[in-house]
Amino acid sequence: MVNVRFSLVLLALVLLFFGYTATQFPCTYIMMEGDDFWVLTWDFWQLKLSTLPAFTMWLTDFLTQFYGSPYVGAGITASVLGLTGLLAYQVLYVLTNKGAAGRKASLLRWLALLPPILLGYFSPFILSFQLQWLFFFALALVFLYTPALWGKVICAVLCVPLGFLLMRTPQLCLLQLLFAAVMYREHYCTEGAGGRWKAVGTGVLLLLASCSLPLIYSQQFAFIPFSQRYTVWGGHAGLLTGRKSHESEFIRRMICLADEQRWEDLLYRARAKQEARRGNATALRFALLAESALGTLPEKLFDYPINDENLFLYRHEQNYVALQFNRLFYLNLGIYDEAFHHAQEFSLLQSNGTCFSSLRQMVEYSLREGEWEVAEEFLDILSKSSCHSRFVSEKRGEMAALRQKHRDEVPLRADNLVGGWPLPVEMLRLERYYGNSPHRKQMIDYAICCYMLRGDARSFLTVINSVDLYKGKELPRAYREFLERYSSAASTASPVSNPLETR
Repeated sequence: MVNVRFSLVLLALVLLFFGYTATQFPCTYIMMEGDDFWVLTWDFWQLKLSTLPAFTMWLTDFLTQFYGSPYVGAGITASVLGLTGLLAYQVLYVLTNKGAAGRKASLLRWLALLPPILLGYFSPFILSFQLQWLFFFALALVFLYTPALWGKVICAVLCVPLGFLLMRTPQLCLLQLLFAAVMYREHYCTEGAGGRWKAVGTGVLLLLASCSLPLIYSQQFAFIPFSQRYTVWGGHAGLLTGRKSHESEFIRRMICLADEQRWEDLLYRARAKQEARRGNATALRFALLAESALGTLPEKLFDYPINDENLFLYRHEQNYVALQFNRLFYLNLGIYDEAFHHAQEFSLLQSNGTCFSSLRQMVEYSLREGEWEVAEEFLDILSKSSCHSRFVSEKRGEMAALRQKHRDEVPLRADNLVGGWPLPVEMLRLERYYGNSPHRKQMIDYAICCYMLRGDARSFLTVINSVDLYKGKELPRAYREFLERYSSAASTASPVSNPLETR
């Protein structure tokens, strides 16, 4: 029976966690859904079997697909923490009911607040780790309520294979130690030395079974990596109020705002411009992307501490932030096949080899490129999930209309390997290839700004004079300042050929 005061305190802590994370980390929850993947197929279950604990990882993916709403995500996580606290209390209640009595037992039961507090503070967004401890206390409670000695022994033995579907090796070994201690106290303490040896033997056998089962399991399924079988605890610390958590939320907020093309909000409400001026390299890239999308990059370039053209995007980097940003960079220029490429590369970094956000993005980019078969392939995958029926229906309707409208058109593709040239040359080549693109000015401005950052006045003047964007018009502020700074070099520069031909 759960104490009323304990229940009220636990409820208050759960509500505090729910309110704080839902309001302070909304984009973290949203992108947890995007980075996840779950489909109701046998192939996906086989994939989960290769990552212990299989059922917990499968359930984690199932629940995370509902995190698209921060309040739903925070509610699910808070519920798991609350249930963990209740089960922990019940375990302590049973353990102290036959031992310590009165006030001492009552105080010991309040220790059940520690698991939800520690999990919520040190691993707030690792649902799989939280579920493992929920199952830990659930199995412990089943064992404690199992009657008779042999019933407990059978339960402890059955918990070994079951435990490997629900938790990592360290938690399972700790559970078996708890089982051995309970059987020792309840059944062997009154039987003298012989009973104590039985207790020790039972504990040793259970621990050996816990530690050896992953080895036996991998002999049946050799594709399970050894590192997936033995881990420290299956989770890592990420303090809820720590700097790292807030930095991660800041980056995810910028990604979400850029995906929604809310450039003004990204610059000012998300404080990307302010952080960029303080020297935050990630914020600097997002702020420059927003200025480019707003058409203000040539005016405000020198408002930022930029001295290298590679700060416009990530050059040849394969990590979470780099792939997300580069996808947005090329999407902002209307280069959908390269945005598709980065979305696909990003999906390969995820634990399941793909993810919902990348699948949705690749469907969208395939439709814009006229790749109907590719779009249908990804829509078929999404149709097997739980939350994409509306999305699939809408996109299939959109695809049918686009196929009828553009049935005779051939998709446009870039004629060079994107990223294989220096950035200004790449931008000029893309501008020439996508000559009728509404993003042509952005490509040219990127090239001009790169030459400015290099201090290459000759190439700067060549591009300015070879395009029609600024003929007969006043140059933007950053361009004027550059010309004033390098007026002597620009005035004496001899005519040069087009930079595309000199590279």
